[in-house]
Amino acid sequence: MLTRIQSIKTLSLATATALTLALTGCQTMGMDGTADAPELASTLTSTDGNEVTVGQVVLRPVETGVQVYGEFMGLNPNSTYALHIHETGSCGNGGKYAGGHFNPTDKPHGHPDEEASHVGDLPNLETDAEGKAVINYVNNDISTTPMQDDSVYNRSFVLHDGADDYVSQPSGNSGDRLACGIIVAS
Repeated sequence: MLTRIQSIKTLSLATATALTLALTGCQTMGMDGTADAPELASTLTSTDGNEVTVGQVVLRPVETGVQVYGEFMGLNPNSTYALHIHETGSCGNGGKYAGGHFNPTDKPHGHPDEEASHVGDLPNLETDAEGKAVINYVNNDISTTPMQDDSVYNRSFVLHDGADDYVSQPSGNSGDRLACGIIVAS
């Protein structure tokens, strides 16, 4: 089992600045040659009460769906973590107020690339030897537009302390809620 969040007790200003610059640098180009800025963003902090920043995720519409790009740090090296979009925009009570996986189509939990899965299902994160991980995934089942049934605006990302097996119902046996972040306009 993992030790929650290793070795990061505080996030230095330099690290936070570098991460912000890296995330905003991951922009797609529009038809007119200008960069498409992310529409939504989320900063995930630990659910243990210490509110240590664990990662940041940005979302932007692309031609084939919504790009979900994020960087995570301070996790156990060479480990696998589940990341999901949850149904509410609240991270209280150790992340439990985030509710279940975002699932407006009432489908079973599964692999995010399968038709029969929650729209909030995402690929597992694999950390490197330094405990860092990146997600760069296009989800064609969600929207960044508020007030649409498939919108992820004002919902939350939850990082779980284990891998998603993509089979167990309702949440892939992915473990406790390690970190949580509300999805807001960027």
